[in-house]
Amino acid sequence: MKTKYWQRMLIGLGLTLVLTTPWASATNYYVVTSSQQPSPTPPWTNWGWAHTNLIEVVAAARGGDTVYVTNNATYWLTNQITVSYPITVRSWGPGGIMDPTNTILDGNYPNTTNRHFTLNNYWATIAGFTLTNGWASPETNLSANGGSIYIYYGMVTNCIIMRNYALSTNAASYSILGGGGIYMGPNAGNSGGVWNCTISGNSAYKSGGGIITISGSGNWRIANCTISGNSASTEGGGITARGESTIISNCWIVSNRGSGGASGAGIILNNGAECHNSFIMGNASDTTVWNEGGGVRIFGGGLLRNCLIANNIARYGGGVAVYDALSRIQNCTIVSNYVSVSWGGLYVGRTNVATKVENTIIWGNSSADTYSNWFITANVGAVSTFSNCCTSPKFYNAYGNLTDVNTITNDPRLISTTDFRLQSSSPCINAGANRAWMENALDVYGNRRIDNFRKTVDIGAYEYLSPGTVFGFQ
Repeated sequence: MKTKYWQRMLIGLGLTLVLTTPWASATNYYVVTSSQQPSPTPPWTNWGWAHTNLIEVVAAARGGDTVYVTNNATYWLTNQITVSYPITVRSWGPGGIMDPTNTILDGNYPNTTNRHFTLNNYWATIAGFTLTNGWASPETNLSANGGSIYIYYGMVTNCIIMRNYALSTNAASYSILGGGGIYMGPNAGNSGGVWNCTISGNSAYKSGGGIITISGSGNWRIANCTISGNSASTEGGGITARGESTIISNCWIVSNRGSGGASGAGIILNNGAECHNSFIMGNASDTTVWNEGGGVRIFGGGLLRNCLIANNIARYGGGVAVYDALSRIQNCTIVSNYVSVSWGGLYVGRTNVATKVENTIIWGNSSADTYSNWFITANVGAVSTFSNCCTSPKFYNAYGNLTDVNTITNDPRLISTTDFRLQSSSPCINAGANRAWMENALDVYGNRRIDNFRKTVDIGAYEYLSPGTVFGFQ
């Protein structure tokens, strides 16, 4: 039996399928604009009978049904659409392909104040739309989170989510106000994903300008997305990821902003959240007030693996700032970040922080003082470990509670100040420490982490690939 679209997407995001065939049959519904269809005819199951009210069609759909929405049109929403059944709502372009650019769902802010969707079913899928002008705030009888989409369970794929807002006229009264674009959570077992989406120009008053995840025991996946130009005032201008069940992978997180005292202008990783194989570049926090982590701020534990962190700006810890609990940074390149005060590339701070950094380049960062590449605080009660890294000077602190193994202090010889791959003369080639997770893993550029010839991992986010190298697979 062929798997359905939603099944393939869930498998791709690593989510568990509870039922192989949750329904026996399915119906297709069709939606067009009022100008295209003067006389909608129930049950709206072909283009000739198509409805003009998307909310009513979604309310009629049940298990396995698909709602097709024609392209080259803007649909103005007056209320949020709640999807509580295992259905797919998707655009229909030429030949039946999705057309997110030309199929627009407009929340119509400020004329109306509502988000676009609330998803509350494991197999609920929204695919192939531009979602804009959504608004969520407690003043509109919605929660203060998720300007465009609020996900308890479900999937969003191949969408453009832009210029949506999670704001409030009395923001000080609310603890989160997060997810200008998408809010994912917060109950135990909530699961879902965002896949192949562009999330840009969204704003949250407090946290997660683009996306926020609040993890219980479920799984959240954000993959193959571009997160750009979003903003928040407390943390996570691009993404705030809370909980060990959140994994971000293969994303571009660029040009996001933290206003006021916001830390982690690119990403916040909290309580075990992970980010893999991603480009975190050009994010900036306000340099006139206290904040840390222009690219990434990790607190309460997290994992950063195979990532390029470059050209980010903050007051402290321009590239990555780490606080409180075990955090791991593996095979990353942290370069060309800037701070207005101190600790340009990597900052490890506060007490009881057992940070493990390995196979990582920290080079060419800048600050107003002497701590351009890194700074390690007292770290009382914990031992941080730095192994097979390339930085200058060598890691140390006055308290002696860190270990430093095989640090290279020579220039890593990157191709240029804009191309951070390794030159053939780089001392970082074959200088890393192999780990079990590297088997069949790829670097940030899509090359194998351990190839069949050298069999030793390189330091940094990129594996060096000799010109003319040809790989054979069996």
